[in-house]
Amino acid sequence: MRWLRSRKFWLILLVSLGLAWRLGRYFLNFPIWGDEAVVGLNILDRSYLGLLQPLNYVVACPVGFLWISKWMMAQFGASTFTVRFVPLVAALASVLLMYPVARKFAGPWVALLATGLLACSLSPARFSNDFKPYAIDLLAALSYTGLGLWALRRPRAIAPLLTLILVAPLATVSSYPSVFVAAAVSLALAVRLRQARSASSLALYLLFNAVWVGGFAVLFFVATSGQLHSTHQQGILRAWGIAFPPWNLGLPWWLIKVQFGNMMSYPLGGEWGIALLISPLCWLGAWRLWRHGRRAELVLLVAPFLATLVASSLRDYPYGRDARVEQHLVPAIMLLASLGFWNLLVFLLRGSADRRGALQAAVGSTCAALVIFAVIAATMNAYHPWISRRSAQMRTIMRDIFTHARAATQIVLLHNPNHYCASEIAWYLHGWPGAWRVGLPSDQGVLKTLRPDLWFLNLAYHPAPHLAQRIEQSLTGVGVSLRLLQRYQQVISSAAANPPVYAQALHFQSR
Repeated sequence: MRWLRSRKFWLILLVSLGLAWRLGRYFLNFPIWGDEAVVGLNILDRSYLGLLQPLNYVVACPVGFLWISKWMMAQFGASTFTVRFVPLVAALASVLLMYPVARKFAGPWVALLATGLLACSLSPARFSNDFKPYAIDLLAALSYTGLGLWALRRPRAIAPLLTLILVAPLATVSSYPSVFVAAAVSLALAVRLRQARSASSLALYLLFNAVWVGGFAVLFFVATSGQLHSTHQQGILRAWGIAFPPWNLGLPWWLIKVQFGNMMSYPLGGEWGIALLISPLCWLGAWRLWRHGRRAELVLLVAPFLATLVASSLRDYPYGRDARVEQHLVPAIMLLASLGFWNLLVFLLRGSADRRGALQAAVGSTCAALVIFAVIAATMNAYHPWISRRSAQMRTIMRDIFTHARAATQIVLLHNPNHYCASEIAWYLHGWPGAWRVGLPSDQGVLKTLRPDLWFLNLAYHPAPHLAQRIEQSLTGVGVSLRLLQRYQQVISSAAANPPVYAQALHFQSR
């Protein structure tokens, strides 16, 4: 059983499993859910220049992500496979990049732990197939972290600084929180370059800062400030309220909650729980860096947390409430927690006769636990291939309508209250090649232009009584005689804060 202590065996297994899990989720083709739909609707309804303007539906999204997604949709269509392809590639690249970055940081065994934790964690796998920039946030942060470590190890070398300069524009336009990691890289390099006293390195360092600061400033004034102002006006502060620090006596408790909340819960996710272990391991890893005089690396990994917290105190970026908007902190969490766990094992096994073998066995056992968790989670994904039941129900309803619809069919959305289903319905209707409209017109001339084959869809918090009769009466009054072919009603599951939604679908044809 010596192979179970083999670092190579576990590395290949963990990386393969991480890639397979993400690819599996992609090909399971989860239904589009509300947050994804609103991004897609903005892209479908706007030009490239239009995407620089404040977005609809209380959305903020980096321009680079919007533009590459629009190009992909123009080239390959607006299918779920198309819109999720870029996040998938970013997620796969992150799994492959984690080991070389972590090995540069703290050696092969810590790198194995960090790679396994990333590959088998629920949040990075879940966001690998979201039509949102979360997976890109992680990749941009990991790229910055890896290049920053490379530059710290070789402060007089030109290659890492040049690469940072090339990466900075791509990261800035594609990931808003990447600027927090760029700032951390800048602070860490300032510590090391001061000791190196290299004129060429200093010049490249200043150029790197000019690129990422200048790029973010241009992006902010062109697009980000408008998005920020728009989302603030539309109530995003209320939605993200607990992600901003309260400037009162509740501040200490708030800081404790966010450090032990969803942001730090790897690999399981969720509030409290595993974060009670991961957070202390991160603190232990940070303490070991300080104890060994690795101050620049400590700054590189801790500063992104502080920068995000500062932005949160300014009400500009949420902190700690949800792992999805904190994916830029994942590389630091993986590295610090893995370093802390390794040092904890070294301390606990210090009296072992075969210390090296005991350490390898402990790491192997940890990797086995991660593999078991990932396999269970991937199996659950296959059994329940949706983010939420309501998104699956909405897709089923629209598929039923599209299945029975023909080229001559017109879809009429009668009532669509302002709830999470609105964006999903609009997304599916944009993908319908036939005619559709919102609302039954009151003008008699327009009523007569309705097609002889009609699907009516009504979404409301209460079912509309006698809906079929009311539709027939409206159209009979202008000389259009209809017969009802099919009808069904379904209750759409709801989040706890919302009442259920009643979906009524009616299929009519002219007599």
